[in-house]
Amino acid sequence: MADVVLNSAVRSNLRTMQATTELLNQTEERLATGKKVNSALDNPANFFTANALDRRANDLNSLLDSVGNSIKTLEAADNGIKAITEIVEGLKATARAALQSPLAVDQKSTITSGDLGAGATADNLLGGTGSSLAAGDTLIVKNSSGANVTVTFGTGANQVDTLEELNKYFEDNDVLLDATFDLSARKLSITADNSIANSTPATATGTATGAGNAFTSGVFSAPVLDETAAQKRADFADDYNDSMEEIAKIAKDSNYNGVNLLMGDDLEVIFNEDGSSKLNVEGVQFDASGVGLSTITDDDFYDSSSINSVLDQIDAAFKRIEAQSAKFGSQLQIVQTREVFTKDMIGTLQDGAHELTAADTNEEAANLATLQTRQQLIVSSLSISTQQESAVLQLLR
Repeated sequence: MADVVLNSAVRSNLRTMQATTELLNQTEERLATGKKVNSALDNPANFFTANALDRRANDLNSLLDSVGNSIKTLEAADNGIKAITEIVEGLKATARAALQSPLAVDQKSTITSGDLGAGATADNLLGGTGSSLAAGDTLIVKNSSGANVTVTFGTGANQVDTLEELNKYFEDNDVLLDATFDLSARKLSITADNSIANSTPATATGTATGAGNAFTSGVFSAPVLDETAAQKRADFADDYNDSMEEIAKIAKDSNYNGVNLLMGDDLEVIFNEDGSSKLNVEGVQFDASGVGLSTITDDDFYDSSSINSVLDQIDAAFKRIEAQSAKFGSQLQIVQTREVFTKDMIGTLQDGAHELTAADTNEEAANLATLQTRQQLIVSSLSISTQQESAVLQLLR
């Protein structure tokens, strides 16, 4: 079919209408999507840059779930540590209660001298005529560290001749022994003090011991328990052990989403899309032995020295728990800070993509109204342009 011949005015109006229709379609699309760049054809640079920003924002957004889980895992570990701390505080209270209960020993380890002779008193251990304790005699005992301590009897420098001086010498040299004097029998007794009431001190030696000397034997007698008091302290020991078992149970229950930092599991927290920024959280074994505590026996609560050893163990456990709690707390703060940073970064990336592609809806609405008016004017103009052909048609009729 031959092409239709249009006059120049109609053709001009037609081209204008086609351009206006294209602009109308473009404006309507921008209003519908809210974007001025909907494809690479609109603006290649902005389109691909915005896509890259959106893709990174989406990658970071997918990491937020993992970061959130990591925060909860650290919080679960922190909850466990707080509960374990309360258990250890209870253990300490139990040990102190045992320490304040009646002594479990009825008779402590002792060595007793023979008759120190006429004139022997607490203020004059060397006695008088026939005394078996002479100036220059020595008594060698052990201090709390197991080192030898030599007591020299006499009135010279660094020598002792009274009960008060002997006890002060023991105290000054950290010897866990107490001396007493029986005036009626004129005998000097050296006994384990309350801190080692359930222990038998090492055998005493020196020139004051042995046949014919003040102490015929340096071997201390064995301690004798007070059954009632000993049972009470044994009950405290049972309570201690029962409570300590809860530590492992709490540690085991401090699990979140299959990861338990208190049972040796490690946690890797990834902060960026390529995995180059991450935090490795090392787990710990926080059962009783892991915090430095161990099951005790009844004997461990029978005297203050043994109980103080348990208390020292508890104090060391506190330090270990506090150090680990501080470490987890610091790591939790890092993860929380990175979570906030990632959220802010996602917002920045999305805002950047939006600025590159977003349409100004107010402007586009104004454009639409203008284009619609222009389209109506073009239609009217096109009608006028075709009036010449209408006149020819009238002649033909």
